[in-house]
Amino acid sequence: MKRKTASAFDAFCREAFDLLDDAGVPYLVIGGLAVIAVGEPRTTADVDVIAYAPREQLLALVDLAADTGFEVRPDVERTRLDETGTLRFRKRPFQLDIIGASLPFEDEALARALKKKMFGKSVRLPTPEDLVLLKVLSGRDKDLLDATGVVRRHGERLDVRYIERHLRELCELAEDMAAFRRFEEVMKKGSR
Repeated sequence: MKRKTASAFDAFCREAFDLLDDAGVPYLVIGGLAVIAVGEPRTTADVDVIAYAPREQLLALVDLAADTGFEVRPDVERTRLDETGTLRFRKRPFQLDIIGASLPFEDEALARALKKKMFGKSVRLPTPEDLVLLKVLSGRDKDLLDATGVVRRHGERLDVRYIERHLRELCELAEDMAAFRRFEEVMKKGSR
């Protein structure tokens, strides 16, 4: 049964990447798949990406997803995009979560991305530094564990100055240093 689920997830991942490629939407794989490739192994049942596309192209992606068999309620997704900058497409039991690029460092993250083969497709993955940034900015417990795993795996090879520079800029914009403090904690835990 486990193998059948794994091959179903592999097929879902290929379909998700094909959807984005067919729509011409540049993307960066984040979330569990990126953590598996860049950090430490863990399980996931979804595909998370940052999409680098204007609103109109993301709206067209909603229609394409519906046309290609994803479970989509276009009206709900259009509202979600306008309110949160995100989209969510399902093919039971799996999910594709799309986050529209909106942070200043995300363009640089895409330019620095690592190209890797996943599920027979060439995809872009964040560098360890950019994945740590994304996870620390999210701030969820699971994301902080993921960031700690990336730090543990990459150790002294990690460009800490790059992360600190971007975190400082973002924290200053938000007038809140919480993300920077989370990063310091991640570095302590990951360096043990």
